[in-house]
This record gives sequence, C-alpha cells and structure tokens, in this order.
Amino acid sequence: MKVITLQRRSINFKSSIPFLSAGLAFVVGAIILYAAGVDPINAYQIMLKGAFGSIRGIGDTLVKTTSLLLVGLAVAVAFKCRIWNIGAEGQLYMGALGAALIGITAIGAIPGLALIAVIAVGFAFGGSFGLIPAALKVKFGVNEIIVTVLLNFVVLLFISYLLHGPIKAPGFNPYTPEIFPASQLPIILPHTHLHAGIIIAALAAIAVYILLWKTKIGFEIRSVGANIKAARYAGMNVAKSAFVVMGVSGGLAGVAGAILVSGVQLQLLEGISPGYGFIGVIIALLGRQHPVGVAVVAFFFAALMSGSQVMYRTLGIPSAFADTLQALVLIFVLIGELFTRWKIKTKIIKESGSSAIPVK
Repeated sequence: MKVITLQRRSINFKSSIPFLSAGLAFVVGAIILYAAGVDPINAYQIMLKGAFGSIRGIGDTLVKTTSLLLVGLAVAVAFKCRIWNIGAEGQLYMGALGAALIGITAIGAIPGLALIAVIAVGFAFGGSFGLIPAALKVKFGVNEIIVTVLLNFVVLLFISYLLHGPIKAPGFNPYTPEIFPASQLPIILPHTHLHAGIIIAALAAIAVYILLWKTKIGFEIRSVGANIKAARYAGMNVAKSAFVVMGVSGGLAGVAGAILVSGVQLQLLEGISPGYGFIGVIIALLGRQHPVGVAVVAFFFAALMSGSQVMYRTLGIPSAFADTLQALVLIFVLIGELFTRWKIKTKIIKESGSSAIPVK
C-alpha cells in the first residue's frame, strides 16, 4: 500500500508541475517588469485583454495556436520514439515552399483541388525532408540532433536563394507572387484572421492520438521510445519506427508551413515563421508528448504571443517578453522534474528498511 501511495503522490505532483511552472514564470516576469519601471498588474491585464478581450484578439490567438499546435505535434511524435527532431523549423519552411509552388501554378487555381494539393504537398515536402536525418541515423548512426539542426540552415539559405531569384515576384522585395484565391484557406470567423487551418490542426491532433495509441505501429513507436533494447528483443522493427515518426513529424511541420502560406501570408517570404519550429520543441516537452497536453500548451503560448504584441503597442514592452516567459516556464518545469525525481529517490531510500517494495 505504501508503494501505491508513493506512485500516486508522484503522479499528482508531476501533473501539477506545468501549472506551478507557469505561475512561477509569471511571478518572475512581474519582477522583471517592475524592475524596468512597468506596473506588472497593468501589463498582464493588457496582455490578457489583447489575447482574449475581443473577437479579433481571440481570432489572432487561435491563428497562432494553429501553427504552434502542428509543430508541437510534429516534435512530440518524434520525441515519443526518442528521436530528437530539432529540425521542425526547416521542415516547416519546406512545407511552405511546396504550398507556394502549388499555389502560384495552374493547379492552385482549381477550386477544391487546390487546397487539397497545397496541404498534401506541404506534408510531402516536410515529410520527405524529415526522412533525411532518419536515413542517416538508421544507415550510418549519425546523431539526428546535429543533422536536424544543421538542415535548418540549409533550408533557410536555399529558400532565400529561391526568393531572390527563380520564384521571386516582380519588384525588389524577396517573396513569391500571391497564391491564387482557390489555394487560400477560407476565413471561418468573420472580422478576424481565423481560417480553416484550425480545423486541420485539430484533426491532426486526433490523428496523432489514433496513430500513437490505437494502432500497432503506434504501440511499436512508444515501445521503442520507452526501451529500445526491449523493443528489439521483442522483434520490433526499430528502423521502421524511425522512418515512420520522422516522416510524420516532418509532414506535420510541413503542413504548418503550408497553412502559413495559404492562410496567413498568402505567399512565401523570408521570415514567414517567427521561430515556430523551435518553440515547438518547448511545447512538445511541456505537453509531455501527448496531443491534449500539446494543444493546451500551444494555446497558452499563442495567448502569450498575441498578448505581448498588444503590450508592445500599448506600453512599448518588447514582444520578446513572451519569449522570456516561455523560457522561464521551461526552466521551472525542468527544475520541477528534477525535484520530483529527487523526492521519489529520497522516499525509496527511507522505505528501504521497511516491508515496502522499492519503486524505480
């Protein structure tokens, strides 16, 4: 019975870590604001009002949630198999490139087919690019962290070259022509920028849950992530799992890029993503690689980003303050995880002299 109590207490504490971390992050953020001569209560009220105080604000928050949810899911799928995909940003840009190429060609002018092609090609471009680090890892044992990080720079430079040359729109600015109206996602909330991409993101979350928890390949992916040696001993194909998760992971990031093109910017340009791919790593970690957790954290971070933009316009506080809060949340979560492990180990040592069974 003592063992069960210990397990329940540790689970309850771990589930509360993200909420405690967010609270501590806002406390530290308030101290930073106060030190800068800004009333933190007023600043947070403006941030909250900017994110949820109007239909337009809610729409902008949900638009950002769409991109953050997709990249968070992309990273979470890979992390679930213990493959550390840090290249979601590059895969996002590849998906954006594929969507733009479809949107400015004849296919992009066909109603109905155009949107399907934009999303499908975005998934294919991102997924294909995600298979590169998987192949290098499986065939040559190359560390996927190094490969995915470096490929981000390769993609950004490649797209910069394209935007300054082969696919550049007439004029001086480096961006493509605007995609055809048939390739643009419809607005689903009047008087806002909220587009149908939020529906795609929600369906993606459901699909990821079904893939990981309701299918055989999903069981293998989670088994490989939990214990790769045991998975091999059980006859599971570890290489297959690596290719599947990196294909899906890159594809989801590619869809995020495609939606940025077809629902937000309506063209491909440099800096189309404000670092969504890197923020997705934090979202996947805080969401514990579960679609529900990822969705909650993505919405929270989207609100921070939307609210911080209003704070900048109202109080002149740099919008990078949202990045500071995100980093603080992650830091406190990591501290909480270390405290949890230390707490469990301490209890096990104290119980070792009794009749309780040690739990690892």
